[in-house]
Amino acid sequence: MSEDDFAPPSTRLVNFVSEEQLAEARKTRGARVDDGTGQRDRSLYEILKENKDKRDAEFNERFKHRPPKALDEDETEFLHITENISQREHMNDKWKMTKLINCRIFKKP
Repeated sequence: MSEDDFAPPSTRLVNFVSEEQLAEARKTRGARVDDGTGQRDRSLYEILKENKDKRDAEFNERFKHRPPKALDEDETEFLHITENISQREHMNDKWKMTKLINCRIFKKP
């Protein structure tokens, strides 16, 4: 085996950019936010909020005309139970009122 087989892999040099190079880049192509040569005119919060509002509006537009979801078995069972309870309470109240009225009618003066 040769010594080249054990040599460390070549390292990649990082190119540093001077202020003059940044100024030249701004002149030729204008300032950009994504590469750090320009600044945002709005805060990050405003940009993210605008993007979220846009996504929400698109989502709502897609599903605006969708028919409502049908009730599943558990939901219909719950509705039947609550309806039965309501009917029983109503009947119980009617029975109490009838009993109270009968007691007043048959009560001796």
